[in-house]
Amino acid sequence: MSMKAARGTSSSNPAGEFGNYSGASVRLRNLSRSFGTIRALAGLNLDLAPGELVALLGPSGCGKTTALRIVAGFETADSGTVEVDGQDVSPVPAAKRDMGMVFQSYSLFPNMSALDNVGFGLRMRKLGGTERGRRARELLDMVGLGAQAGQYPHQLSGGQQQRVALARALAIEPRVLLLDEPLSALDAKVRLQLREQIRSLQQRLGTTTLFVTHDQEEALSMADRVGVMRDGTLEQIASPSELYAHPATAFVAEFVGIMNRIPSELLSLLGGVPAAADGPADPSGAVDALVRPEGLRIAASPNGNGIVTNRTFLGQLTRISVRLTGDVVVQVDQQSTDTGAITPGSSVEVSLLDAPVLVAERR
Repeated sequence: MSMKAARGTSSSNPAGEFGNYSGASVRLRNLSRSFGTIRALAGLNLDLAPGELVALLGPSGCGKTTALRIVAGFETADSGTVEVDGQDVSPVPAAKRDMGMVFQSYSLFPNMSALDNVGFGLRMRKLGGTERGRRARELLDMVGLGAQAGQYPHQLSGGQQQRVALARALAIEPRVLLLDEPLSALDAKVRLQLREQIRSLQQRLGTTTLFVTHDQEEALSMADRVGVMRDGTLEQIASPSELYAHPATAFVAEFVGIMNRIPSELLSLLGGVPAAADGPADPSGAVDALVRPEGLRIAASPNGNGIVTNRTFLGQLTRISVRLTGDVVVQVDQQSTDTGAITPGSSVEVSLLDAPVLVAERR
């Protein structure tokens, strides 16, 4: 019996010839987990819609990997539930949760070819050899490694090994795909290529995906929504654009992208407090304004309010470091065509654009 027949694939399957990839809804409810005196998760709640890719982003120790391992069934929560399509799978063993997982370390079997590695999960599901081989080749072709089917892991590059691992995870047609920092061991160019391929495949197949990373660029470029975690809870979950432009807390603001901290008493030098400010009602106290580099503007001025300390050419934009009164240094991103006369040592006028900022307690 073919895999499609065994899984009951219908003619309406959006993945077409690639199988029965139907995204499932996932709900994490009040997940808590402690390791001795260390509390890894503190009542985590998270919903994933069918076919959605959600990235959990945060520093080491924030609980994101623990959450992923609980969803996979490799860890058990002290309390709370994991629901897939409305069913509580918390008591279900990892091998029976119908989830695919890709690890940072590839975790391929060294004594198996790429083809056999991809087909391993299918063999465990008692799929016949002919159909298993066809399916494994189909997946290798999908990730661009059809020509490497007979090669062993040591004969493949890191990026190729991770693509084999991805194909292996997808071969079982999982309801949920889990990605545990899958790109962190790769060099920058391969990371960029593979993250684009993962996102393209995920959108093409419609597989619900939970992706854990500490790399904000990966999270913002790949995910439908990004959840920023801190101390076992979600600080904010939103679309990448919303997260960047309207961070809910100072932690999110400074963790996602570059953020300037400007003492409130200096804001009058930059044009005052903008209307779109969030935080304490009275910004005249000991608070800081958090402003993105693109939220500031500079112009050469012999009697300006700052001195340029450095400039970094970034292509269309140039990032300029300016020292303000009180030894406060800010970063300003400006069109490179407008910065030709602005060099280290130059006196400049820094002004605040009409851009949203966050008012935060002073550290």
